[in-house]
Amino acid sequence: MKNDNSTHGGSSGTLWKKKDLLLLAAALIAACLLFFLYRFLSAAPAAYGEVSVNGEVVAELDLNQDTSLTVSGWNGGSNTIVVQNGAISVTEATCPDHVCIHTGEISRTGETIVCLPNRLIITIIQDGG
Repeated sequence: MKNDNSTHGGSSGTLWKKKDLLLLAAALIAACLLFFLYRFLSAAPAAYGEVSVNGEVVAELDLNQDTSLTVSGWNGGSNTIVVQNGAISVTEATCPDHVCIHTGEISRTGETIVCLPNRLIITIIQDGG
């Protein structure tokens, strides 16, 4: 006798593949939803930006007060920091690559702007934390 799986088992193989794809799609959708829920709902509003140069805190900037500040960095470099509309950014820098400027605005707890040549780090800190 010949075992003819092509007529009896062929369609069920396709059915399992469809079920596998649906399960994979459902898992990806669930992972994306969990990521966005964590990212946008659990992050508390930030209170201030901690500015440090070469590991030492040189300023704490309230994100609710618009201001501008130029910070002297390591080895004579400088960065201009702007707080506006609840966000903080670096608008001018003497570093060669300007990664700190291209980072853009940050406003959520834990976000950072880093300028390696000037050894500047700006970290958003939650109120009371």
